[in-house]
Amino acid sequence: MSDNTSVRGRRTALALALVVGVSPLLVVPTVAAGPTVRGADRPERWAGYEIPPDGSADGGWIGGYLVDGKPVFVTTPTKDPNRRGYRSARVVGDLGGRRGPTHGETERVAWILSKYGGYRDAAQAAAVDVSVYDLLVGGRWGTSGDRGERRITEAQDPGIVRRFARIMLDQSRRHAGEYRARLTATGTDVGGTVAAVVTVTDGHGHPAPGLPVTLSATGAEAIQAVTGDDGRAVARFSQSHAGWQRVTATVRQVPEHRLRLRMPVRQGEAAAAEGGARRTIVARTRAAVRGPQTLALRASPATVSAGSPARVTATVAGDGMARDATGTLHGPFPSASAAQCDGAALGAGSATVSVDGDYTLPSQVPGAPGYYIWEVAVDGTPTALPVRGCGAVTTVKAVPTVSLNAQNPEMQAGNAEVRIGLSGLPRYPAVGVTLSVLGPYSSQQQLSATGCSGAIATSIGQTMNGDATVTLYPYVDQAGWYALQATVAPAELREGAQSTCLALGTVLHVS
Repeated sequence: MSDNTSVRGRRTALALALVVGVSPLLVVPTVAAGPTVRGADRPERWAGYEIPPDGSADGGWIGGYLVDGKPVFVTTPTKDPNRRGYRSARVVGDLGGRRGPTHGETERVAWILSKYGGYRDAAQAAAVDVSVYDLLVGGRWGTSGDRGERRITEAQDPGIVRRFARIMLDQSRRHAGEYRARLTATGTDVGGTVAAVVTVTDGHGHPAPGLPVTLSATGAEAIQAVTGDDGRAVARFSQSHAGWQRVTATVRQVPEHRLRLRMPVRQGEAAAAEGGARRTIVARTRAAVRGPQTLALRASPATVSAGSPARVTATVAGDGMARDATGTLHGPFPSASAAQCDGAALGAGSATVSVDGDYTLPSQVPGAPGYYIWEVAVDGTPTALPVRGCGAVTTVKAVPTVSLNAQNPEMQAGNAEVRIGLSGLPRYPAVGVTLSVLGPYSSQQQLSATGCSGAIATSIGQTMNGDATVTLYPYVDQAGWYALQATVAPAELREGAQSTCLALGTVLHVS
């Protein structure tokens, strides 16, 4: 009495498991060891019920057989019973034909065999047998056909067998087909975590719960998980290195959508299909892990004249992928210490950078003297963080032009009248201009030969503003020929300048 109660309780629990679709790891354990097989490929009864024989493969036994240590279920009930054994299994995805089962029915049979055909229970094995006949043969061998109904009735527990078969057929209709796994992985920065999510769906696109999954990522320890009710399994991997990291999901114990068919050794005897066969799905993707780039700036050259091109050289190190680097010139500022990258921008230009190295970015042309500073921004990539630098101060010097004109080039000893013009400098601050009178020379030819390298007879200094004109009156008391030259000394933000030697209006003749 207690034994019968135990069996009924076990079968009730199994029926509940079939209805709610519990994890295959719990519902469908690994095939139990069967009796010793006397012929390596000959069938032995494995799990099921003895029924009256009728001379065909569907008689004498309702359930599964054991061949080479694997459970098999007859697929051709009208053939002779198999006594000579089976050939090696071959994978068949479609038994379809004008008279055969459809592709969908083949997948349903494969799913039932895979899901429930490896569990050694008499009632369940009998239900698998009945379901296989219903889908592959149908007609009289359907669950409601005369031969199918008679076989169920002849089983020891017909009510349980009939109920199990109904559940299997219903579930196969909803879930059979090729299971698929889709893997996604989020990107992160070095020091962060990559979240890997694998989603497994059944043959109808529904979530497939209860499947064991191994998730792994480059340089990280593999994580074991089980798909949840939503068909998903999630793992997180800490990342310490930049680059593309390979992420893999290996899903095991996946129900088959193909039959492992075993043809008979002797023609005319029954064929069979293996139960409990599972497959493994591997899904792969890559996760981008961003690391820092390095950036150094150098003005090239550090000092330029106003109106000349200013350039910056960026030394870039990153992941080697092509990306844009943009250089922006800010200024002018009154001092180098005051230069900063949130000031007014003169202009910007971009260039493509890739491998580590030096890159000279497009030039900018500052027109006003002062101190300028470069800001360079290098774009990020999937595996490199963007980087920005501010520096490479460039000094821009004004280029003054000084001119002079003697108002009385032929004169007697006394005060000469010389007009001096200054341009190319801002009006403020004022700068010092020196007028030199070189000579005397005995003749104009001697003056021309010596140029402006002779002795200075007299000189006058004058402070004046840029873009202005002044008149100076140097005193000359000796007769002869004189050269006049005006000079502006160089400074931090300007270049030096001299008037043109011996130009028209720069020679004085005193008689």
